[in-house]
Amino acid sequence: MAWWRGRRGREAGGDDADAAIRRALHAVLDHDLDAAESILAAAVRADSREIDGYLALASLFRQRGEIGRAIHLHQNLLLRRDLDAGARFQALVGLADDFREGGFLRRAIAAYEEVLAHQPRHTRALQALMRLLVNAREARRAIPLARRLARIEGRQASRLEATLWIDLAESERAEGRTHVARKALRRVLRADPQSVRAWLALGIVEAELGKTKRALAAWRRVPEIDRRAGPNVYPRLAATFAALGRAREYEDFLQELLASDAEDAGARLALARALAARGATEDALAEVRRVLEREPEHLEAHAAQGRILLAEGREAEVAKAHAALLDLLERERGPLGAGAGDSFA
Repeated sequence: MAWWRGRRGREAGGDDADAAIRRALHAVLDHDLDAAESILAAAVRADSREIDGYLALASLFRQRGEIGRAIHLHQNLLLRRDLDAGARFQALVGLADDFREGGFLRRAIAAYEEVLAHQPRHTRALQALMRLLVNAREARRAIPLARRLARIEGRQASRLEATLWIDLAESERAEGRTHVARKALRRVLRADPQSVRAWLALGIVEAELGKTKRALAAWRRVPEIDRRAGPNVYPRLAATFAALGRAREYEDFLQELLASDAEDAGARLALARALAARGATEDALAEVRRVLEREPEHLEAHAAQGRILLAEGREAEVAKAHAALLDLLERERGPLGAGAGDSFA
């Protein structure tokens, strides 16, 4: 814990305070936070100079979700003139953590910036500030922090920096600066052509700019790089191929994927939907059943089968598929009502 700091030269009563903090720590480990608060409150009442006790108490308040009390205590500590530099810094870090936990975005950013002004190599503050800046749609300001953190940790910053550039692109796009977003994504892909997230985002940007063929080319790269990410783009690919009047090419693309990996359930179900959309119902059902033969408990395949049958009005088969789906859900989640106990008692 941040407040657990041994200090030399404690004044009279320090040994008792140390014992109190140890008892409070044991209470926290036993999940008895009320007891821990009582112990720490008694310790600081007995000796108001016991700064470790106040820091521990503030940390406890934050752990309990009592953010207002934690903020108030840390702020009061920072107003004191008898704090040494180490204790003041701990209080500042604690206050920054309070603001972050409480959702006070701007105040948390300012507090962590102050922490880093005192200790530029404070890794936890760097990590927290980067996340906050991304949340504030200020990823550009987080990029130098990522480089600094990488230097401190002795590693390459490229992957983390690429993530931040994508975050920046998403922020620029949200603000309507689509061309700036495209440049940021192109920068990522020059450094890492295998970035699935960047290709997905680039496709969205190109589509918004009216560059349909470029969007299609970007989205095609996603399943080619990572089959697990394919379902994220198959609906977009289907719509885009259709908009270009090339719907059958979409089926050919999926067939090519399956030719290199016949067990790609995502691509096979996407093919089933494409076949069903043009009325090739039996072919669509055959593709779904191939998935279910290999993976009898594939939830999405069961759902796809039901939708295809329902669209064709094949009520008896729909009922059978629906029963199989319910059986699967019960096996996965347990019988309905299991574990509910006497919740209405």
